[in-house]
Amino acid sequence: MKEKGLVERFCMYSKAIGEPNRMKMIKILGSHEPNTLNVSDIAGILGLSQPAATKHLKVMEQAGFFARKREGTSVYYSLDEEAIQEYHDLIEYAFAHSHTKCPNDYDCDTCPFADTCV
Repeated sequence: MKEKGLVERFCMYSKAIGEPNRMKMIKILGSHEPNTLNVSDIAGILGLSQPAATKHLKVMEQAGFFARKREGTSVYYSLDEEAIQEYHDLIEYAFAHSHTKCPNDYDCDTCPFADTCV
């Protein structure tokens, strides 16, 4: 499978954090030491059921924002700082190039610049 290009990565990240509780989870995990909060802790802070928190955590993990570490029967979560930085960089890049015409007529599937979207 081809690695996702810039546009797909940007949309994947945006979709994942497009739910308020998921955005709050970034703040919660970012303000705690890595691997110190489990799903019960996060659910309690947000006032969510454990199944709802688990669902949100899974989406964020699949998008690459969160890492998980198992210790015995508990699973602890932390931010993946590289993914957070990449999303930040993608947002900056998107706005910096928002007025640049696409050299491939917006056909991302055949674009030789899909990874960088220049």
